[in-house]
Amino acid sequence: MRFDTETYTSSGCPRILLIEPEQVVRSALDYILRERYQTHAFASLDDAMTSPMKTPDLVLVGIAILRDRGEAVLDELIKVFASTKVLLVAERNSDPLVQTGLERGAHGVITNPISFSSVCEAVRIALGEPVFHDGPSRLIPVTFD
Repeated sequence: MRFDTETYTSSGCPRILLIEPEQVVRSALDYILRERYQTHAFASLDDAMTSPMKTPDLVLVGIAILRDRGEAVLDELIKVFASTKVLLVAERNSDPLVQTGLERGAHGVITNPISFSSVCEAVRIALGEPVFHDGPSRLIPVTFD
């Protein structure tokens, strides 16, 4: 299933290819990123590889893809998208596949809990954009009396 968010973004935005088989995670990441980036989200590697977007600025790939297809899939992604950085999306840093993925060329990892700030910060760092830690948060604090 593909979530086309091109209508929400301008063409000058960095392009992000998101490959995540879990719909909840894929939808959350797409929602978080689509206001600032041109996102193309896919549930499978095969769908992503046949995408018309051939030169993304960043690829986010779910660790389940590596688990299902083998570690060599990361080599394939790095080969196909030679100048593109790859971030892994995983439940925890301690997953052995995360360590293997980082050793094989992934540039970083986004782990649970997925939040607006953690995802945006990881993407900004990967894209080489400035990261402002003392700027205002986009999160709205809510208090109940």
